[in-house]
Amino acid sequence: MSLRVDRLQSLREQKGYSQRELARLCDFGETTIRKYENLNTEPTTSSLKKLCEVLGVSSDYLLGLSDDPRGHFGDGTLSGDDEQVLNTLRREGWSGVARLSVERLSK
Repeated sequence: MSLRVDRLQSLREQKGYSQRELARLCDFGETTIRKYENLNTEPTTSSLKKLCEVLGVSSDYLLGLSDDPRGHFGDGTLSGDDEQVLNTLRREGWSGVARLSVERLSK
């Protein structure tokens, strides 16, 4: 399955990132994004995940499986709190959700 480099480049430019800046934000080597955009290499699963997190889109969108940048959550049914819990779970696992819950309950 190939990365949609047109989408990667468009998202990068919309956010105002150079190739080098996006690579830095993703903790990649400084030429990695250029290699992806020039079809010299495909991202690993973990690199694709990091790209999606930094760009705020689903992997389905970057792979061309969906035209909705947010994937199946793009229907707007998630509240801000729901989205924060989901993103915390994806980044930090259940311990992050527990931390977030404690923070919210102490307010």
